[in-house]
Amino acid sequence: MRLVAVSIVKNEADIIEAFVRHTRAWVDHHLVFDHDSTDGTREILAALQREGLQLTLFTDDALGNLQQARSNFLTRLAAQSFAADWILPLDADEILTGPNRADLEKFFTTIGPDQPASLRLLNYYPSTGDDSTEINPVKRLRHCSPSASQTKKIIIPRPLALDGQVSAGKGSHALQRGPAPISDQPLPGSFHLAHMALRSPQHQVLRVVLAELQKVSRGRVHAGLDTHYRLGFQLLAEDPDLFFATIGQPATQLRLLPIAYLGTPLLYSSQAAGWNRIARALLPFLDKLAASHGRLVDGEKTVAETATKIRELSSADIPAPAAGSSRENFSGFAPLSGWGVQEGPVPEAFLPPFHWGFAPVTQLAIESPAGQPASLVADVLTYTENQSFTIELNGLAAGTHRFARTNHKERLVVPLALRSGRNEVTLRYSQSLVTDYDPRKLAVIFLTLRILGGESS
Repeated sequence: MRLVAVSIVKNEADIIEAFVRHTRAWVDHHLVFDHDSTDGTREILAALQREGLQLTLFTDDALGNLQQARSNFLTRLAAQSFAADWILPLDADEILTGPNRADLEKFFTTIGPDQPASLRLLNYYPSTGDDSTEINPVKRLRHCSPSASQTKKIIIPRPLALDGQVSAGKGSHALQRGPAPISDQPLPGSFHLAHMALRSPQHQVLRVVLAELQKVSRGRVHAGLDTHYRLGFQLLAEDPDLFFATIGQPATQLRLLPIAYLGTPLLYSSQAAGWNRIARALLPFLDKLAASHGRLVDGEKTVAETATKIRELSSADIPAPAAGSSRENFSGFAPLSGWGVQEGPVPEAFLPPFHWGFAPVTQLAIESPAGQPASLVADVLTYTENQSFTIELNGLAAGTHRFARTNHKERLVVPLALRSGRNEVTLRYSQSLVTDYDPRKLAVIFLTLRILGGESS
C-alpha cells in the first residue's frame, strides 16, 4: 500500500524539519507546497530534498490565500502521478501519532474505496514543564488537552482523489461530492494528530500578526474570512502581557502525553525558533505592504495638504486600563439568568477568562445604596454575524450595541441611572449560536463586565 502526504505551508521554519522527518516514517512520499515563506522554511525544505528524502516541492505566484484549492490539486496529483493509494492532507503543525504504519494500513483495508478515513486532533500546548533548550517542538511539547478535539482531518482513498466531483473543504476537515458531504470512517482512538498550533510565543506572534494584516490589507475581498485571529491581534496590540498569558495553560490542567518522535535528528533548525524568525518573516511582508500603499499614494492626481489643529488630549480620549484580575473584571453586579460560569483561558481562541451571555437574555442585579449615576463598562465580542443587543435598566431602554465584525473585541460603555436598592439590567440578544458540541444558545462573550459607580450586594 502506497501512502502519500500533501501539505500547504507558510513560515513554519521552527517545525517544518521535524514535521517532514516524522511524517516520512508514515508515508512513501511527501508533496509540499510552500506559499512564499520568508523565515527559512523553503531553505530547510530544499536541504531535506537534497538530503534524499522523498519530497517534492511546489509553489505558485498567486498572492491570494488559496490553501484549499492548492491542497485539492496536490491530492489529485498524488493519485495521478505518485501512485498514492491513500492521501494524507497534513498541516505542518499536525504530527501523526499511533501504534505503527502496519496497523494504519490494516485499518485502511477495512474501509471501502468510496469512503474517507478521519483522524481526531489532540491539541498540545507550551507549559512550564517544557525543556526550553529542546529545538524540536515535537519533543519539547509534552502536555496536551485532557481529551481529543472534535476537529478531525480526513484521509482520502485513491478513487475519491481521482473523482473530479470530489473535493475537500477548507482545512481538509470534510470531503464532499458536489454539495453533498461524504461520510468518513474514524480511525481507532490509538491514532490521532498531535496538533501543535500554539508551540511558542514567537510563533504565536508571527501567525497572528501576518494573518490579520493580510486580511485587512485585502479589503473587501476578505470580508468575513479568517476572523479567527482578530482577538489575538487586538490583545497583542493593546495588552501584550495578556496576549502571552493566553498562549499556554498550567501543566496541572493538561495531560502529560509525550509524543513518540519517529524522525531522524534535526540538522537545519537550530536558528529557526528564536525571535530572529519574526523579523525574517514579517519584514518582507511589511515591506511589500508599505510599497503597495506608497504606489496608491503616488497614483493620486493630487495630495491634499490638510491643516491640522493641535488640541488637548483629555482622559476621555484614552481607554481605561483593564482591571488587574478576573475577579475585578466582573464586578458590581450579581447574575440572575443567562450568564455562564467563568471559562478559560482558551489558548487556541486567544481567550483569557470570560463569561458567556446566553440568548435570549442575560439578567443582572445591581444593589445601590442610593439613587446615583453609574456606568456599565464591558469588553465584548461575538462569533455570530449581525449580532446586536439592547440594554434595559429596570424595564426601560438604556442603550443598543451592534457588532462591527465577528471575533472583534469592542468596548461598551452605557450610562445607568440607578435607583436606591435593587436594580435589574437586561441584555436582549438578536442572534445566538448552537453547535453540535455545545447545545447552549451562545450569544456574546464578556471579557470584562463592570458596574462603575454602583455597589453590588
